[in-house]
Amino acid sequence: MNLSDCINQSLPREIVMAHNIGQMFYFGERPWHKLGKRLAQPANLEEAMAAGGLNWTVSMERLVLMHEHESEAPQRQAVVRDDVRPGQAGRVLGVVHPNFKVLQNVDGANLFDSLFGKGQRVYHTGGYLKKGEVVWLMAKLPGSIVLPGEDKLDTYLLFSNSHDGSLPIDIRLTTVRVVCNNTLSIALRKKDQAHVFRRSHSGSHEVLKAEAEAFFQSVLAQQSETTASMTKLIEAGCTDDAFAAFLKKLLPEPARPATAATNVAVGRSHDTRAATIAQHRNQIMEVHLKGHKVEGEPGIEIPPAEKNWWGGLNSITAWVDHVAEIDGDRYANTMFGTGDRLKTDAYQRILEEAKAS
Repeated sequence: MNLSDCINQSLPREIVMAHNIGQMFYFGERPWHKLGKRLAQPANLEEAMAAGGLNWTVSMERLVLMHEHESEAPQRQAVVRDDVRPGQAGRVLGVVHPNFKVLQNVDGANLFDSLFGKGQRVYHTGGYLKKGEVVWLMAKLPGSIVLPGEDKLDTYLLFSNSHDGSLPIDIRLTTVRVVCNNTLSIALRKKDQAHVFRRSHSGSHEVLKAEAEAFFQSVLAQQSETTASMTKLIEAGCTDDAFAAFLKKLLPEPARPATAATNVAVGRSHDTRAATIAQHRNQIMEVHLKGHKVEGEPGIEIPPAEKNWWGGLNSITAWVDHVAEIDGDRYANTMFGTGDRLKTDAYQRILEEAKAS
């Protein structure tokens, strides 16, 4: 059982995505440097669209039974790539409600670029998952987060959109810890709407643009708030025992099914799942106590954690980004999949732990 299976069992979520890169580009040395096209410098929007393979459009098509064109399914429609010919593999990206409003790649990218890119070379990565079901662009913000002890986090704005209805239109603040390239998405709680931009595929593009511009202004303020929150994590002590107890809450042992006593297969499945979750907790604890040298990533070595909640958080993000066994491509998992979900959940929970300590 890998990380995706473990998190799917222990954390509720409405969406489980496959973590496969279709095409991508990147700039700089990152944990995903073996994937996609490496650029010698950050890209402007036009270059990002080309390098990420995003210069295509989608259309909505009605659904009918094969060879029965009068047998239409009016309650659903297919989203198809216009650059893929009918009958070719990869044409259909998803099946959605007829009220679903597509956001074309170029329209989403122009909306994102208007926030602060404005034609400049700010794009460090971008591309699409699978056949194009999910697309993304990530642009570097001008400021960084500098914490006590000279710990530094580069800040990015990440735009993502789905053409299969699996994800809303999403813009979020994302940090990359310079010393070890750990990634972390900030403030994805639904109750924190001022710092979250998630919109359904049902509104007008004009309203979407106005809301995105208002959201970006809150992001600038959010960088200062994030610095303050992370500084509090550094100031809040965390013993090894406290961190071990936290991991049991973050990755709890699954409840044993009532049928496990009489159904051998159910019992074995539960035991395997419980053993895997325990193994994951042990792996995180080992990273926390001893650090980790990342194989195949020259210059990336995770140090043992400091005895505070900031150290605990970075043990979890380092494990997800560099150590955990995952299903599919590591970058997609850490940024969009179950790894991102676990890190975000850990961050919010650790903020609460630090307040209580």
